[in-house]
Amino acid sequence: MKYNILILISLLFVFKAEAQNNTDKDEASFHLDADIPSQKNNMLYLGYYWKGTTYARDSVQLSGEGKARISIPEGLTPGQYFIFIKPDFRIDLLLDKGEDDIHLYINEEDFAKSTITGSHSTKLLWAYLDNIQKRDTERRKLEKQLEDSSITTQKRKNLGEEIQKLDENTQAYIQKTIEDNKDNWFGVFLKGMESVTLPYKQPKDGKEFQENREYGKRHFFDNIDLSDPRLWSTNYMNSYIDTYLQHWVDQVPDSVASAASRLVAKTKGNEFCFKEMLSKLTNESLKSLRMGDENIWARLAEDYIFDKDIAWIDSTQNSELRRQYELIKNNRIGMKAHNLTLQTLKGYTINTNDIDAEYLLLYFYSPSCGHCQTATPELHDKLYAKYKDRGLKVVTINLSNEKQEWERFVKSKNIGDWINCADPEYKSQYWMYYDTSGIPAIFVLNKNKTIIAKKVDEQNLEKLFDYYINNNGIN
Repeated sequence: MKYNILILISLLFVFKAEAQNNTDKDEASFHLDADIPSQKNNMLYLGYYWKGTTYARDSVQLSGEGKARISIPEGLTPGQYFIFIKPDFRIDLLLDKGEDDIHLYINEEDFAKSTITGSHSTKLLWAYLDNIQKRDTERRKLEKQLEDSSITTQKRKNLGEEIQKLDENTQAYIQKTIEDNKDNWFGVFLKGMESVTLPYKQPKDGKEFQENREYGKRHFFDNIDLSDPRLWSTNYMNSYIDTYLQHWVDQVPDSVASAASRLVAKTKGNEFCFKEMLSKLTNESLKSLRMGDENIWARLAEDYIFDKDIAWIDSTQNSELRRQYELIKNNRIGMKAHNLTLQTLKGYTINTNDIDAEYLLLYFYSPSCGHCQTATPELHDKLYAKYKDRGLKVVTINLSNEKQEWERFVKSKNIGDWINCADPEYKSQYWMYYDTSGIPAIFVLNKNKTIIAKKVDEQNLEKLFDYYINNNGIN
């Protein structure tokens, strides 16, 4: 039996304490009495949803009659839970504040005969799912008839109209159910599952498609109150946020960072939601290997963490985040690159932002760096050779102050056709504006000297230049 809302992704069993069959009711603040005759002697798990994954909150073995009790002294927070016995037996529960003494009976042969007391939210959910299941069954029967190649054209048309009418009636039923339950947890939960209706159901041209997209971006969360903590314990909240950021926001680092900051702002009415949203978006972007995602956590740190009194971020965490931030605060994707005044190998003074190039690659290295010894000629002989006639120029910045060693390196690596520079007196303070904590360090600038890529290897640099050049150099 799978009587739930969405497909369960994975069940991670994280046990806090295995429940006993005979726990004194007076000693616990949450109780669930289960009566499932068809599953006697099996293990029953009470699970919950959290950030895209499922966990087991507690477990108990059903008796020889199929009965058991789960008691949790500290209680449960309101949200979406589920009963799990085996992959084909999983039932969703909605628990709200005060719904802490649950009695359920499950008739596996005829779920309509199943009952639950102590949770009005779950009772409404089950009735709704039963109705939807009946409608789905009716729809499948009509679709099955359509598969018959011998039916007449008129019959096929009639079946199509029946399906359309059924779909319209189902949608009307869903909307009425949401409206009738707008003041309870079930209604909030159900509304959150409904996508926002776009202006054009089937856009016929680019203009209508773009209007749909702009409307969707502005109204994506119209059906979800991001300051409602119950929604964080559902099986759709996490993917809802990810879908918005990955598919509805323009995939430009600053645009994604701004969208993430707006999401956090929407949660400030509830401390729990604020913490969860800020933690999710900050931690995910800190761990991400995708170029540009550092813009997200940096923006969130600026807006909500640095110089703010946040009790759940300790001084050590704050200091480490600040340390990482200082490395990248002036060289994020989309920023105007800071000009560096440098000395060339021949003794001339140059300003990096005065160099006329479709693409300018700043290459920080040291002749004594082992990886620089191999990476430099590969960059020159492969990437630079391929794109030098298509607007690419390279400025190397030697971080060492040994001129003879520098000269030998330039000669041995055959990079004399690059603009080879250094800052022997450290006047440019390059370390304040570019992250050179690991070398070689690469920063790619467009013709306007905007940073479009950084710390990227040769293989991905080639993909990057192919993309920009094949798109007529549009950045």
